[in-house]
Amino acid sequence: MSAAVAGPLLCEDDQGIPRSLPLLAALVEAEARLCAPTAATSRSADSGLIRAFRGGAAPKVPMRIFMERIHLLTRSVPATRGMVRIDGTAFVLAGIYLTRFVRSAAGREAGILVEPATAHRLVAVAVLLAAKFGGHPPSKWNWVFQDSSEGAIRAGEMAGLEGRFLRAIDFRLSVDSAGFDSFCKVLERGPRAPSSSGGCASKKRQADAAAGEEDERRRVRACLPFPAVLSN
Repeated sequence: MSAAVAGPLLCEDDQGIPRSLPLLAALVEAEARLCAPTAATSRSADSGLIRAFRGGAAPKVPMRIFMERIHLLTRSVPATRGMVRIDGTAFVLAGIYLTRFVRSAAGREAGILVEPATAHRLVAVAVLLAAKFGGHPPSKWNWVFQDSSEGAIRAGEMAGLEGRFLRAIDFRLSVDSAGFDSFCKVLERGPRAPSSSGGCASKKRQADAAAGEEDERRRVRACLPFPAVLSN
């Protein structure tokens, strides 16, 4: 990765919170707000993928606080090589994985969106996978997500959600330097104003129309924007 691109996002404040965390939280919150009306009127709720990530209750905790709690609580989890510590890289990877999930064939077929009822569970699994890919052994993390969501995400949900997420992205966790730097630029750019061309639903239709071309491109590139807020 380019130090000039990624370096500022990986810097931490005096509480040890990397800058990538609030930037990712802002993007997710903006996407959830934009997609909320589409999700509320969608008939795709019968999809097993959507039912799983909507779960029994949507956490009321703001996304940034939810992510900060995960970041801080994981420091109390013992690991075989000392204490687990998520760094700024994990939140960049989590954003890339979340993008891959929403843009995956399974995600498009189910019509799943980053919306208020799914956002926290999607972020939880993306962060979990990013930490694992970074070499941390978070085998006892389920309680962290439960506590961070004030009990809305049950500890017993996480294993099933992780499996669904991994299958949807074809277990593609590798990220090259170009993809990492591209997503860092997306984070720096921040949420964009809603489009006048139909917002979340319109962008999803455009993504479906270009699915054949994107499927091949996604196999070699790590980063694509969220379907609405982050689209070019």
